[in-house]
Amino acid sequence: MTWNELKEFCNNLPEKELNKKVVLCREDESINNIDAGQLEEDYYIDSENPENGCFPEWVGKDIVSYDKDSYPNGMNDLKKVHDKGHPILSENF
Repeated sequence: MTWNELKEFCNNLPEKELNKKVVLCREDESINNIDAGQLEEDYYIDSENPENGCFPEWVGKDIVSYDKDSYPNGMNDLKKVHDKGHPILSENF
């Protein structure tokens, strides 16, 4: 889904639905404590270690500076997956 598709969906909701909490239904749970925002910096993944997930640029810089042998090309060894400013929905824990 794109943000335009989400916007169109929301614009077509009946007015009475717009004050209800947003719910994300998953197979075994419902998430209803959700915030909207934008990324404050670029986000990366380590293709060689995908179990590390997605992380902000400052974490990537720490990773490559800590283990220069594994990342001889610095940040170029990581893959940027989201640009700064990308809109996101996130769960509040």
